[in-house]
Amino acid sequence: MQTQLELKPLRAPAPLDLEAATVTVQRQSDPNWKPEPCGLSREELRKIVAEILG
Repeated sequence: MQTQLELKPLRAPAPLDLEAATVTVQRQSDPNWKPEPCGLSREELRKIVAEILG
């Protein structure tokens, strides 16, 4: 007994839509949040941030 197989052409997978696949999560901060004191002035903090960010 002989069996015939029907071969179908291969299809490439559909391209991934990254914008549709991306989920944005927004965290809600506590309305009573206050920064913790670190002993640095605003100017010192600005210099540190500027050095890190370039």
